[in-house]
Amino acid sequence: KTFGKEIGKHQLVQQMIAKMSSNLEISRLLVYKAGWLKNNGKRNTRETSLAKWISCNAANEAANDAVQIHGAYGFSNEFPVERYLRNSKAPVIYEGTREVHTIMQAEYELGYREDKILRKMLPTWPFEEVNVETIKS
Repeated sequence: KTFGKEIGKHQLVQQMIAKMSSNLEISRLLVYKAGWLKNNGKRNTRETSLAKWISCNAANEAANDAVQIHGAYGFSNEFPVERYLRNSKAPVIYEGTREVHTIMQAEYELGYREDKILRKMLPTWPFEEVNVETIKS
């Protein structure tokens, strides 16, 4: 409670929570799209990059907002939000920083980057059972 009412009753906190929720859904849809393309044996470099970039940024922003919502408790060990903030920073950095993914997405949009044509089909999911007898004949 702050100023005599629950923290969640403050409009700014509600705005932060709403942003966390919407970014979660956006990230989830981007990951599902990249996964669907991958499962169907289609190119997914652009979509995977976009999903990683947006999702990692969203997680880091959500953790940062959670620390702000908790105030001084956000840095204590009483609540796990300090750990969430620390853990959310690593994915922003590895597998390409947010700046690398930003440049990749801009290059795709501007037509400077294009995926090469596949030399062979990518496997789909679920993998089809391979009949050894068919291959031998």
